[in-house]
Amino acid sequence: MTSVNTILRGESEPLWKLFWVVFGVSLLSWGGLALMAQLEHHYVQRKQRLSPLAFADLIALAWIVPGPVGCNVAVQLGYALRGRTGAWVAGVASVAPFFLLMTVFAMFYRTPLVHTVASQALINHFSVVLAVLIGLAWYKQTRVLVRGPIEWVTAVLACVALAFAHSPAAYVLLLGGTFAAGWFLSPERKGKLEFSVALADRRLLFGLSILLALFAVPWPRQYELALLWPRLAGAGMTLFGGGFSALPVLKTLFVTPAVGISENDFTLAFALSPISPGPLLNVIPFLGYLINGWTGALIATLALFVPSGFLVVFAQRHVSELRAYSRFEDGLRMLRVATTAFLAFAVVRIVLHIPFQPVYLLTAAFAGACLFRAKVPVYAVYATVAAAFGLWVMGARM
Repeated sequence: MTSVNTILRGESEPLWKLFWVVFGVSLLSWGGLALMAQLEHHYVQRKQRLSPLAFADLIALAWIVPGPVGCNVAVQLGYALRGRTGAWVAGVASVAPFFLLMTVFAMFYRTPLVHTVASQALINHFSVVLAVLIGLAWYKQTRVLVRGPIEWVTAVLACVALAFAHSPAAYVLLLGGTFAAGWFLSPERKGKLEFSVALADRRLLFGLSILLALFAVPWPRQYELALLWPRLAGAGMTLFGGGFSALPVLKTLFVTPAVGISENDFTLAFALSPISPGPLLNVIPFLGYLINGWTGALIATLALFVPSGFLVVFAQRHVSELRAYSRFEDGLRMLRVATTAFLAFAVVRIVLHIPFQPVYLLTAAFAGACLFRAKVPVYAVYATVAAAFGLWVMGARM
């Protein structure tokens, strides 16, 4: 694997410049893929700070590590240009725009005016658009990842397992089981896994394992709110395959009587997430604010994004050793296949909560035509649906 520190120009990137470039790019990027594309355009094509192959290595590693892919690339880019300090600077810059925007939106969401406008019917229409959007993501991922009989069996079994999942432990076992299946079903090849970890890295892995265990272990209701943030950090260790795959995982944490997030609040947050710049996990500060104001928004954002930032820097130093071992590659392949089930399950969960009425079928057909065929931006689809709903309400009252 090509070293990500292969810099084409020798001068050091100023930290302030790194921050504002990544901040500006993130502010104008709707989704992680857009963030990656704009970072590549600036640092590879315009400034020629990294080679195309080196940047491709950043993207490949970002998909391996759990968490938001676009932010993972930004962290690695900062690490390549300015070491660990650069990784922190670029990571904060990639998160700050959507953190501020989604937190401000959550502030106004609590006002009576927004609650009046955001009626249940409008939420249902937005949920339909969200289901179509996730369905499109599922279609694209299955075309790329699910090809042979083993992949299809894995995807179907993962869907069945999620249908009967009733605790966070099921998600951890599902992902761990599919990785193990890919590892053991891998064709026997010569070679020995050589992997050495420094003491500091061992402590990091131990800490992340504790957070993962806190998420997986079922807790009595009285501890759910007290342990919400460390369990959220552990949940971040299970988020592979894009932001929409996080919907069923995060729902087990936030939509509980102890935490107090309602089904409508949670679904609306995900439905509106494509409107704000940033990855689809920009819902985290929104949900955190609903729980504990600005403090909750900040802690929730740190809990989800900081562990993946640590992990992607760790992986950057060791992934070349692991990917040289065929069993590891096969395990990752099966792991990514299993994440397609999270998308399918998210669509089913949304559809089951929407009344079966012709008007929602019309919204689904319109969203499908816009997103699948015409490639209309997501925010334009939401704006059109909201405007049509407003006109329909006004016409009904006249």
